[in-house]
This record gives sequence, structure tokens and C-alpha cells, in this order.
Amino acid sequence: MPQRLLAHRSRALLSTALVMLLPGSRTLGAQQACPRTAGEEVAAGWATYRADSIAVAERHFSAADGQCAGNLDAKVGLGFTALRRGTLRRSDSLFRIVTGADSNNADGWNGLALAAERRTDTTTAVQAARHALRLNPNDRGPRQLLDRLAPGWDRQPLGEPVRPARLTLAARTRNSRFEIPGGGRAWAPFYIKGINIGTALPGKSPSEFPQDSVTYAGWLRQIAGMNANTVRLYTILPPPFYRALRAWNLGHPTKQLWLIHGVWTELPPRDDFDDPAWKGEFREEMHRVVDLLHGSASIPARPGHAGGRYDADVSRWTLAYIIGREWEPYSVVAYDQSHPGVAAYHGTWLSAERAPAMDRWLAEQCDYL
Repeated sequence: MPQRLLAHRSRALLSTALVMLLPGSRTLGAQQACPRTAGEEVAAGWATYRADSIAVAERHFSAADGQCAGNLDAKVGLGFTALRRGTLRRSDSLFRIVTGADSNNADGWNGLALAAERRTDTTTAVQAARHALRLNPNDRGPRQLLDRLAPGWDRQPLGEPVRPARLTLAARTRNSRFEIPGGGRAWAPFYIKGINIGTALPGKSPSEFPQDSVTYAGWLRQIAGMNANTVRLYTILPPPFYRALRAWNLGHPTKQLWLIHGVWTELPPRDDFDDPAWKGEFREEMHRVVDLLHGSASIPARPGHAGGRYDADVSRWTLAYIIGREWEPYSVVAYDQSHPGVAAYHGTWLSAERAPAMDRWLAEQCDYL
């Protein structure tokens, strides 16, 4: 079998290192015998691909595929040229054909991971990259993709969280103001000077979160430099944010930044805030937020959501939670009208007297959190 050669070339468009193979890199049981000319076309395709002649490379790979429909190397080449051209659906389809025909084709799995990343299908991207890395542990491409999409993926699982022996209150409200520990047993008034952090960078979608602590550390330094004392998050950010926040607060005890964390959700179906599936997922998100703030969460990657290993405990600087979103008035009115009248809610920690339905529902969810 000819020697397998790998060539890595940085692509800003793909934000990763693409693995490029020379022809004849494997003899596969699932791959039919192909004429010598098909192998020559594949070799010419990779040579022109590396020379950035993508259209010419595609012609060579197409010729090889036409001569031998079972040539998986040709389909891998076509998948990567489609990826370079931005035809993501075709690229995804080709890599799925390859991995379906030969589950041990590391380059097919790597291509599938890259195509899924471009389509913002984080779950598929992470799964495919893990598969590629198992088949070829020395390949840097899947490893770099996992570092971007699932920081901490190679660390040992977190142990079961251990509750402290006694309740610790990091902050509290008194009448109409917030208070934080002021030294000893004293509480000091705290006036919030806050900044909302929205993480959508120019040219990126809102769910394409920065994945490095350096970016977040720079933001926190600027926020503290303008004498703000609080940051508010709408939703869960990647683990590097919380590591950066903990590092900043430990290193700057006189300019610490407190955290107000959101528990995001969309509106419920049919404006029914008691819908079991929707309400259950909302409460699962509460669990995720509380666990990650205590540095004790491993959240699987999901499309449009941050995930990874959350090991930075920032609970001592958590000032408050904001559950839900800016609830649309029409949805609140609809829910109140479907539950007319006022009543009381008495929970373990919170109560509401003579409250309409939405107010009681909110009190119940805050009590649960």
C-alpha cells in the first residue's frame, strides 16, 4: 500500500486545518477495484487542490468518480472542493456517502465534521470529529475543531457536586436595594452599574460564541475600566467566559465584577406556560445555569447553544438570576385570560398575594430556581 501523506493548509474560510490526502492512501474493502486512470485523476486533483485551483481539482475528482463510482478517495476530494466552494449541502452529502460506505474512513469523518461546523450543526460536528480522532489520533484537524466547539472535551468528567455543609448567601436584597458582604458579618448596599454582554461578533451569528478566554478577559478588563461593577448574560456562554470572570475577580479584588445570569427560553406553544414539555425544558435550563455557576456542569453541544465542561465556580459573585426573556405582552395577556381571576401562591422561598396567573407562574419558577 502506498505511503499515506497528509498535508495541512490553513484556511481562513474554513477556520481550521483541512486534511488533504494523496491518492492511493488506502485499499478499502468497501471500495471496488478502479482503473489506474482513476487513481491518476485523484492524484492530479489533490495536486491542483493544494495549488488553490479548486475548479480544476473538482474536474479531476469528477473524472475519477465518473470512471469508478466506488472510488471513495474521489468522493472525499469532491467533498472538500464543495466545502471550499461553500456548497455545504453537497459537501455534507458526499461525506455521508463516504462514511456510510466505510465507517473507518477518517477523512470522511473529518470532512463531515467540517461541513457540519459550517452549517452550525454543532452536535454532528462534535460527534464526527470525535470519530475521526479515534481513527487517527495524530490528526490535528478534528482536535482543533473540538477545542473550538467543545472546550474541555479531553478532560476527565466532573465528579458529583458536593453541597456545602451550610448555606452561603453571596448577595441579598433588602427592601428596594441589593446588598453584598461588606466584611465580617456586615452587609453593604450595592448600586448596580451594569453592562449587558451580547457575544455576536461582526460577521457572526448570535450563537457563534467566542471560544477563547483571551477575548472575554479583554472585554472584562474594558468593562471594569469604565467603572461598571456588574455584567448581565442573557444565556449560557462557553466555559472560557466563566474562567475569565473568575480569573479577573480573583486577580482584582477591588474591581470585581458581579454577575446577573439569564435563563433563556422562547415563548411556549399556544402561550401555555404550563405546557409540560416546554416547562420541563425551561427547568432543565435552570439546572444547567445553576450547576455551571458552581463550576459543576458538563453540557453537551447543541445547535445554537454553548456547551462544554464548566469547571469555574463563580457562584460567590452571582448577584441575581433573570429567568426567561422580555415576555411579549400578548402572550402574558393570553395566559392571564385563560386563567382568570387572582389568587395567592406560597412557595418555600417566595410568595405572591392576590396575583394574576402570570405573576403566580413567575413566582413559582423563581421559587423553583
